[in-house]
Amino acid sequence: METEKLNFDKCPNCGGEHTLADDILQKEIEKGKMAKETRAFLFQHQSIIAKSSGWLSAPIITTFYDMCVDCGTIRCIHAETGTVVAGGKNLPNAGGQFSRS
Repeated sequence: METEKLNFDKCPNCGGEHTLADDILQKEIEKGKMAKETRAFLFQHQSIIAKSSGWLSAPIITTFYDMCVDCGTIRCIHAETGTVVAGGKNLPNAGGQFSRS
């Protein structure tokens, strides 16, 4: 399964583009305390899309969430698809990073 990456740049509730964790991170980047390519989010979640008995691999989706600073909506800011192999032994690890491309 080829990895697909989706970005959600605007709040679906109010159209705001700023998020809490990213705004805090940007201040740290401006101070030179964090690398420019660092990405921020409040939490991530991984879900296996489908599972059957005797499976060798299954599609998985990893979603990243942050809070809109304009209206307070908790929203998905990024999602990536992938594959989990051999009963969970090779779960993808975001390592606190995701690509915005």
